[in-house]
Amino acid sequence: MAAAVVGCSLTACSTTGGTRTDTAPPAATVSASQDTRSAEEAQETQDTQDDSDSDTIVVALDKTATWNNGVKAHLSGFGRGTSGEYASPSGEPYLAFSVTLQNGSESTIDLVLVSLSCPDGAEEVFDTDAGFGGAPDTHLLPGKSQTWKAACVFPKTAKDAQIEITPTDSSDSGWYRPAIFTGQVR
Repeated sequence: MAAAVVGCSLTACSTTGGTRTDTAPPAATVSASQDTRSAEEAQETQDTQDDSDSDTIVVALDKTATWNNGVKAHLSGFGRGTSGEYASPSGEPYLAFSVTLQNGSESTIDLVLVSLSCPDGAEEVFDTDAGFGGAPDTHLLPGKSQTWKAACVFPKTAKDAQIEITPTDSSDSGWYRPAIFTGQVR
């Protein structure tokens, strides 16, 4: 049961003296798991955590959370940067990442209703020049997946990250249990 995860490249744009320059933020190394198995071996042993027996799903930053109805969430492509002049908030150091949501359920998921909580209650960064515009304004049909870029205010010296993702669907089942991704970044 392999999950297709679409990678995104992260870029940050800054404006200096009226000219726009694209710069790639330094990559952040995730040390959430010290797994030495190959990607194929990891998939064979289900590197996911489901929500069958708890109020939350807790997984390492580089693992996949799976709800009991087949919906999966995965974070990838971690990087650091500083938000641009026209971002909200502007001039703040951030931790950027890609969010992939795969709908393995029988219900449609409204991506606008996906809740993202940043480490230590920090603000989510909205910077259209860098591609951080929040979750897509669309519905995710059963069997489909969607990836978008996100960023959270994250001090340059911070290492411990906890990011929470909570989707909802358009049926009467309501909110899912929160998936808590946790680990360290360098």
